[in-house]
Order: sequence, then structure tokens, then C-alpha cells
Amino acid sequence: MTDLPKDSSAPDFKLGDFQLTEMLKKGSVLLAFYKPTCPTCQFAFPYIEKIHTYYGTGPFQVIGISQEGNPQDFSNMYSLTFPILSDTETLTVSSQYKLIYVPTFFLVAPDRKIDWVSIGFQKEELKTLCEKLSKMTNKPILETFHDPEVPKSKMGCGAKNFMEK
Repeated sequence: MTDLPKDSSAPDFKLGDFQLTEMLKKGSVLLAFYKPTCPTCQFAFPYIEKIHTYYGTGPFQVIGISQEGNPQDFSNMYSLTFPILSDTETLTVSSQYKLIYVPTFFLVAPDRKIDWVSIGFQKEELKTLCEKLSKMTNKPILETFHDPEVPKSKMGCGAKNFMEK
């Protein structure tokens, strides 16, 4: 759950060299908030990597945002090829995006409008994301889930910024 719903304006932020408004000049950005200790994040991020690998050239990119730990460790563990930013010290960006659970995903359009939001692992919502990205990139829809054993959903974990209030 987040108090920042679809169709609202995405807060601009800067983490390291990354500035959201600059990245949006290239196209839409999927912000993927997580904690490396969250089992649902561990389950979901390999699927996010598949989406990034398939759609991530052109007008779409994925940016991971870690709430704790060394982002590079998580990236290495799951062979992630998209950038991972650290929001571990102040949790400022997590607070701006009003996270309650992780993983939480926001697809931000170039006009900073939040075009899609998903919390936890939601198979149907990720399929909807792939449909949106297919239209955006003119690529066929990625069949992300080949294994019939993939669950429909998995609840996430408490977001660190919410838990520390």
C-alpha cells in the first residue's frame, strides 16, 4: 500500500548522480523500491530483471531503490543489470513516495505522472505492466511467467521508512 496513487505526480528526487527529471527526458522510468531482506523482494526482482532486459532499451528504464544494506550485494546476488540506488541513510525518497510495503513499483511517465503502481508481487499487475511497456516500446508482450507454479501474489514486507515511524 502507498498513499501515492496512480495518476498523481511523482516527486522529483536526486540520489547520487541520478535525478528523476533528467532520466524522464529519455522516457518512462520504473522505480522499484525494495529491502534485500524481504523474501517477496527476492522473489520479485528476477522478474523485474526479465522485464528490464526485454524492454529496457529505448523509452523505458528500471531503477532499483534499496532501503537497506549494500545495493551492489543484492544486485550481484540476483544478477540485476539495471541501476540500484541507495536510500538507506535518510529514507527521504521512500518517505516522499509514501511507502508502506516493499516491494513497491511505480511506473513514472515522462510528464512525471504515475502511470502504474504495484505493491508486493502481483502476477496480473506485472502482466499489465508488460502490456503497457509493449505499447510503449512497440515490442511484443513479454510472456514473463512460464512456470504454472508461480503464485498469483505474494504479500510484501513493511517498508523501512514506515516501520521506523
